[in-house]
Amino acid sequence: MDKKQGLLLTSSKPAFIDMPDLLRYSALAVFALIAAGVSPAHAFRVSKDGGPKIQSEGGNFELGLNARAHLDVHWFNQDNVDSRFPPFGSQVLGADEGSGFNWRRTYTTLTGRFYRLNFKFENDFAAGDFPHTLRETWVSTKLGSGLVTVGQFKPYRGLEELTSSNEITFMERPSTSSTGIYNGRQFLMGMGYKNTVGDKFGFGVDVMSLAHAGLPIEGLTYGGRVVWLPISDENTTMHFGFSFSRDQANAGSLSASAVDIYGGRQGIRKSLGTAGVGMGSPGNATQTTFAAEAAYAMGPVTVQGEYANVRLDNTHLVAGAQKNSTVQAYYVQASWFVTGERALYRKDRGTFGKPKPISKWGALELAVRYDVAENTTQSLIADPCRTATSKCQVQVITLGANWYVRPGLRFMLNYYVTEASIGNAGAGEVNRKDEPYAISFRTQLSF
Repeated sequence: MDKKQGLLLTSSKPAFIDMPDLLRYSALAVFALIAAGVSPAHAFRVSKDGGPKIQSEGGNFELGLNARAHLDVHWFNQDNVDSRFPPFGSQVLGADEGSGFNWRRTYTTLTGRFYRLNFKFENDFAAGDFPHTLRETWVSTKLGSGLVTVGQFKPYRGLEELTSSNEITFMERPSTSSTGIYNGRQFLMGMGYKNTVGDKFGFGVDVMSLAHAGLPIEGLTYGGRVVWLPISDENTTMHFGFSFSRDQANAGSLSASAVDIYGGRQGIRKSLGTAGVGMGSPGNATQTTFAAEAAYAMGPVTVQGEYANVRLDNTHLVAGAQKNSTVQAYYVQASWFVTGERALYRKDRGTFGKPKPISKWGALELAVRYDVAENTTQSLIADPCRTATSKCQVQVITLGANWYVRPGLRFMLNYYVTEASIGNAGAGEVNRKDEPYAISFRTQLSF
């Protein structure tokens, strides 16, 4: 083993272990002490498969610990100013803006079971101040053949939205997720129920507040998702899905709005419209979203895409009357495991996960994605995007390479080619575009 990985001192000879194993063994020691102190009359098993875990011999009590750390570095190259129109987007950034290091995620996750009751408590120390840092924090139990969940979790909408951040193919989610059309509404508080029907169908429904931990319980969202697997065998998976959601915001809730962030996480945030800001009748701040998804995985190749149609109510005024607008977002992506692995399908989530490397050298995955988001209502008369121009569109091409060194360690490299188009300000005027590019690199550790 490489002696540069780390040093553990024992009573005689030094032994070398890596940091992920050191974390596991430390947590195991803590759990062993907990288990020993619960009661001498109860026996517990301790394991480290999938993260440190203790479990009672009868199986009625279980407690597990997991963690993840995502360290990102970005190189952002802003577009040059065009003398034919006022600068916007990346063209107004300073020389160093958008570049640098950041801890994207530092999760600690506690999961467990007490008889029929399951629970999860997850905190992201990189996200700011507690309790806004809380992520999935819920309790669940079986109801019939399905599972009912109460607390804070992700609403059931979207293939990439529901995929774990440890398993997404690219560093950023597409515009059909909370990075885009569900802006800021990734983890919400409420109740959900999900179930699988045989080996081919699954569904989930939810009723939630437009709020997360640390905010007052305001607003309302409800919706659901259905999944169909016409083909599901060892080498081939065909997936279709459909989701619907209706978000009714109010003054104290998270807003019902759509954005697109281009040029990576440290790039440019482009608004595509916000419901309820067009004035007019009070309380009319609703977003209604219909979305469809499809994926096909055969051997080491996976192809997938999603399309979403969003109606934002009361986004702007025309001749003093309130008007609604429509946002369309879609992407297509393909990935290929050069080293022969294949994506894993997780039926409990209706999403794809990542495999364990076959070779001792790890697994190599190459990927490409084309992503588009546009407010199709935008014009010189209608202005939901607040640009006073004829168009409101963002396109992003992302090239990616992932090296899965071993379970729990991944390096990611993404290259973004982007274009934000806002059209022109009148007849005979030049079309305005912002075309930056960016490179992002991630070191991902998890257990």
